[in-house]
Amino acid sequence: MTSRYRGYRAYTMVEDIIREAMERGDFDNLPGKGKPLDLREDPLLDPITAIVNRIVRENGCSHPLLEARKVIEADAEECRAELARAWRARQLSADESAWQRAVDSFRQRVKQINRDIRLFNLKAPSPALHNLALDADLEIANITAHASTQP
Repeated sequence: MTSRYRGYRAYTMVEDIIREAMERGDFDNLPGKGKPLDLREDPLLDPITAIVNRIVRENGCSHPLLEARKVIEADAEECRAELARAWRARQLSADESAWQRAVDSFRQRVKQINRDIRLFNLKAPSPALHNLALDADLEIANITAHASTQP
């Protein structure tokens, strides 16, 4: 390292080297210039893992945890949609008993979805992948506040 870099951070030195190389034109004729990067493969993965990931991806498969998450999210969305339909029907007919049955059914389904979420979270290798449990009261409040404004 020359004296001109003393006291500088390492990234400053690297930036200077890259800038000087750009000024000399060292990067002008690189293969693939102007083409998008192929980021499908992770260069840091060992070759066997990369091959397995490619085979899985090319055959339309995914990790079981990702599939489980999709099922949970689909169940939650279906459950919300059913309650929103029941809320709109209540507004049209003022049938309080049908609405109460829909709310009771919703609460039971939320309990089951939350069981699935807890099981999913136990299987997830990292807390960063955990799903949050649904709050039935908050979901009902959101649906009753917003479902009447939607067609």
